[in-house]
Amino acid sequence: MEVRRLFALPLAFAAGCAGQPAGTQPATVASFLGNPALCGHSGNPVCEARVNHIEGKPVLSASASIEVAPGRRTLGLFCKVGLSIMIGDAQSFQREVTAVLAPGGRYRVAAAMEPQPCTLALIDESTGQAVGTVR
Repeated sequence: MEVRRLFALPLAFAAGCAGQPAGTQPATVASFLGNPALCGHSGNPVCEARVNHIEGKPVLSASASIEVAPGRRTLGLFCKVGLSIMIGDAQSFQREVTAVLAPGGRYRVAAAMEPQPCTLALIDESTGQAVGTVR
């Protein structure tokens, strides 16, 4: 597991920051990674909400956040929910968001259960508002 993490962080950084001009501060995108043992049982059905690709390149990271080159980016958002107390009764959803990320900006992937399970958004931490277009 430790070996996988050692390789995952550089891969996530390379996927998100490739082509970034030298000296430009990357944006940071935080994920929600819940306790898998409590997924669907603890009142919060969302197990995880994270970025799983940047511009079509996979993000191979189990980290709580990733760095992404600023500018207009298309991020793949992944969400997994446990809708009952049954083990293995989880559903996953995939969406994409296209947003302009600010240099040094801080964002987070958010998932809500309304109007449907895993309604995903990219939230700008400085404003608390959703950014970009989710499809």
